[in-house]
Amino acid sequence: MYLITRTATLKNASITPKALGWAKEIAGYVNKNYPGFDVQVGLEMFGHARVHWSYSAPTLEKLETANAKLIQDQKYWAMIETAKEFWVDGSLKDTIVMVVP
Repeated sequence: MYLITRTATLKNASITPKALGWAKEIAGYVNKNYPGFDVQVGLEMFGHARVHWSYSAPTLEKLETANAKLIQDQKYWAMIETAKEFWVDGSLKDTIVMVVP
């Protein structure tokens, strides 16, 4: 099992409600169109104004297959484009953690 987290830092705290609404919308789109994914959205509580998306995948192959499909998903990328003003440039970070049995 693998845990995947993506984080992005908000440009300023005043856009938090709008950014969280968008973050939940993009998570809903992925959950609806990519069976087996259950993307969760969170907001970092202390230190930085960061949005977190997380989900799990049973294998790296399933993750790779989904990512290959997502790269070709024009609607997804159009949605991503609408939110570019929310994020600090260069702040996007992906982390994949292998769950140790």
